[in-house]
Amino acid sequence: MSFDGVVTKTIVEQLQKLLINGKINKINQPDKNCLIFNIYNNRNNYKLLIDASSNNPRMNITKNNFENPVQAPTFCMLLRKHLQGGNIINIEQFGLDRVIKIDIQSLDELGDFVIKTLVIELMGKYSNIILTYKKDQKIIDSIKRITLDLSRIRQVLPGMTYTNIPDEKIDINKEIVYPSKIISTLEKSVKLSRLFYMNYTGFSPQLGKEICYRANLDFDIKTSDLNEEDINSIDIVFNDIINSIINKQYEMNIYKDSNNNYLDFHSVKLNHLGENYKQYENISDLVDDFYSHTTISDKVGQKISNLQKSLKTILNRNLSKLEKLKKEEIISADREKYKIWADLISANSHTIKKGQTILNAENFYDPSLEIIEIKLNETKSPWENAQFYYKKYSKLKTANKLLKTQIPKLELEIEYINQVLESLKFVNSNNEIDEIRDELENSGYIKRRKKAKTKPKPSTPLHYKNKNNNDIYIGKNNYQNDYLTLKFANKNDYFIHAKDVPGSHVILRGNNITEEDINDASMLAAYYSSQSKEDYVLVDYTLKKNVRKAKHAKPGMVYYDNYETKLVNLKEFNIEDYKKIEK
Repeated sequence: MSFDGVVTKTIVEQLQKLLINGKINKINQPDKNCLIFNIYNNRNNYKLLIDASSNNPRMNITKNNFENPVQAPTFCMLLRKHLQGGNIINIEQFGLDRVIKIDIQSLDELGDFVIKTLVIELMGKYSNIILTYKKDQKIIDSIKRITLDLSRIRQVLPGMTYTNIPDEKIDINKEIVYPSKIISTLEKSVKLSRLFYMNYTGFSPQLGKEICYRANLDFDIKTSDLNEEDINSIDIVFNDIINSIINKQYEMNIYKDSNNNYLDFHSVKLNHLGENYKQYENISDLVDDFYSHTTISDKVGQKISNLQKSLKTILNRNLSKLEKLKKEEIISADREKYKIWADLISANSHTIKKGQTILNAENFYDPSLEIIEIKLNETKSPWENAQFYYKKYSKLKTANKLLKTQIPKLELEIEYINQVLESLKFVNSNNEIDEIRDELENSGYIKRRKKAKTKPKPSTPLHYKNKNNNDIYIGKNNYQNDYLTLKFANKNDYFIHAKDVPGSHVILRGNNITEEDINDASMLAAYYSSQSKEDYVLVDYTLKKNVRKAKHAKPGMVYYDNYETKLVNLKEFNIEDYKKIEK
């Protein structure tokens, strides 16, 4: 992702305007790598999110709400002791690197003012949040302690002196060195797009590609293949981009693919990502929007991964079992021949000689009197051979009867597991994952945990309004699906579901529902289903009064009648056409 030094610069400039002189009222740690600071300044309350996770490190003002653990983690308690109630007196970026330093003045145990520095390093797997004393840079503690075993270059431990991560790249804030000069001194040729993030602090691969694109050069062209005209073009483009960065002439966009999925973002215009983008005036709103759509917390992500692994194991086992049962069903369907063979052996027993292995007999059940070849066991009598085939027939008849109930039951179970796997795609909170786990525990699919001391607050379904201001509710898991359809929905609300595939229950509510409203809700039903990547999806819709749940059916599993089916075109779908109602 493009949370590079340039985006960091844009963020810092915003935070300097909003948060300097602000008071830290509260600190929470919703995840092991994530902090939320509640800050009051100029009659406004702000929530500053700092995430030091290895996959999605970031820092921005957020409007989202986060679940906090019942007991605050140790590092959170330490920050509350040292920083809560303190005032932010300075925010600065270290060069153009992804390092931010926040100076906070607070009272110590003796009532004296002390300035401490919160250092935020947003560097992928090396990301960290470190609290130090401003005066001597002594480390008080960090969200990740780095021992000698983890790094021989730099340790981060309480009592040690904080040092910046070594960086020998060019900082455009200090000096301007044009690409032509770097290219002329290269000992070994490199791909042009890599040249920039390898040599300039704060430059991401996306910025390197953008310079190539604006200079009309291939991303993978080698520096040794550039001519003088190419190099001059690169210098001109580079100059334009660094001037826009230095002069704070930003164009903040989120870029999307043809299906409106979020691709990337930046505060510099990335023309090479196309013209499908959403523009922002506020960098924090951009970052908040992007990560809300594309990421979930490490903790929730790990829980999802564990459940997916368990469910896929069960699913694969059931699919193998279903394949075996269907083969048995084919065999048992051909059982009548064994009864006929037994009857023919009995009818011809007087002609069978001792030690005979084959009986060729006229099939008196067939009008054409077809000759059937029947294998015999030469060690058995004719009567024993007949009994062998009678028993085989009887066994297959019983098996076929059982298979008629076992196969549909197993198919329903497979459908249910697929439904749960689909609902895991929409999970973004601990409550939601805990509800799904609770559902699986109650259904006997996974081992039951020890009972929690506090019962989590139930999660809420998604709620959108369309252009006609009608309400559309969407279940994100089977508990929510059951709640929406069986308890929340009125009999004249519309129930909508992607046809014959796993997906969310969608409830459409409003006055004077039109075909346009049904189409809007059907689009969402297709989008929140296993067919969301397809261009065209069949969707069923009916009044809620036509929806029922079978006795003992698993959560989220319902059946309905008196329905109509429509084909929706997801190429025309845009989630931005719907207003999301936050709880």
